[in-house]
Amino acid sequence: MDAAKGIALVASNGGTVHDYEGANRIQRPLPPMVFIPSTAGSGSDISQFAIITDVRRCVKMSIISRTLVPNISIIDPLILGTKPKDLIVSSAIDAFSHAVESYVSPIAFPLTETQSLKAIDLIIRYLPQALKSPSIDVLEQLAIASTAAGMAFSNASLGMDHALAHSLGGMLDVVHGLVHPVLLPPVMRYNLPVCEEKLAEIGKIILGKRRRTSRSTALAGIEKLEENFVSLRTATRLRDIVSDRSTLPQVCRTASRDACLLTNPRSATWEEMLELCEEAW
Repeated sequence: MDAAKGIALVASNGGTVHDYEGANRIQRPLPPMVFIPSTAGSGSDISQFAIITDVRRCVKMSIISRTLVPNISIIDPLILGTKPKDLIVSSAIDAFSHAVESYVSPIAFPLTETQSLKAIDLIIRYLPQALKSPSIDVLEQLAIASTAAGMAFSNASLGMDHALAHSLGGMLDVVHGLVHPVLLPPVMRYNLPVCEEKLAEIGKIILGKRRRTSRSTALAGIEKLEENFVSLRTATRLRDIVSDRSTLPQVCRTASRDACLLTNPRSATWEEMLELCEEAW
């Protein structure tokens, strides 16, 4: 879908796709686009984002513009039923990360927050069911969650987890959906000092109840989330998806220039991101 956006962009505006890296650089409208997503995760079918890999620079470029929102998105959970379970998991966790990061974004507002929390709740409830018995009703709930998360992050953007995921994908070709179970919990802990109440709200959904304090609810929710990721049998340590530890400093330097880092609730240098990656190793 992002390739289609890139093709439509160049066809209508000229130049090369590299000319439009960043935000709001597209001047002319794109040809009509009708998207049919085959997974429940990326949200590209409804978002103003296109992520394009520059293979020469080994960078995932973020192109952001309202003109990139497709005219029509047809979301059919029957297609999701044709996918292997590991792809259902990685896509749903990508949507979950969209929901979490858009919820704590400093430019979130009530409409995006509602969509974010809805997506978090649906994924927590229905992803385990999808692995046991992927009925059409269960897959429909994951499709709804992906759509809600896509609407949220398209308007409130993302954070450090996605900045690092883009860098890892561009430099090392790491599968995008495998990064979030590894880095999202440490990123949430890093952000805790500046968005304790919001992370407590997420923790309440994950736990099904609140603890005595907002901080304890948030921390217990993050811990439970890590347990959930383990139960899904996905990668949970950075060494599971990155073979060469020496690449991490460059990964973090590249991530420090990613547009998503601008809307992380807590600012971070590349050195601080490196500490987080070492923690996750």
